[in-house]
Amino acid sequence: MNRGIGRARRELAAARLLIDHTLCEPAVSRAYYAAFYAAESALLVIGETRSKHSGVLSAFGRHVVLVHGLDPEIGRLLRRLFTMRSEADYSFDAVEPATAERALSDAARVVDAVERWIADRPS
Repeated sequence: MNRGIGRARRELAAARLLIDHTLCEPAVSRAYYAAFYAAESALLVIGETRSKHSGVLSAFGRHVVLVHGLDPEIGRLLRRLFTMRSEADYSFDAVEPATAERALSDAARVVDAVERWIADRPS
C-alpha cells in the first residue's frame, strides 16, 4: 500500500473513533486530513508536490481530475471537506454528529477513489 494512502486510512480510523466518542469537531478535521493525504499521494504519483493546502487542492483538481481523469466529484468532495474542516476548527459552533458522519463518508470516498486511481496507473 502507498504510504500516503496508509496514512489516509489511519486518519479515517481516527475520525471514526472520535465520532464514536462524540468528538465531532476533531472528527471532521481528521476526515479532511484523510482526504488531503490521499490527494497528496495522487499528486506524488504524477510527480507533483505543493507546500500549502490550497495548492494541493488546486493541483489535485487541475492535474489529477482534469488531466488524469479522476471523477470530478472526488475533487468537489475534497474541497467541501476543506471547508468543513475550516469551519470545525475555527468556529465556536458545535458540529452535529450527522455532519461528522458525512465528512467521514466523503473522506472515505476520496481515499477509496484515489487508491483505485493509483492502482490503475501504469507502473
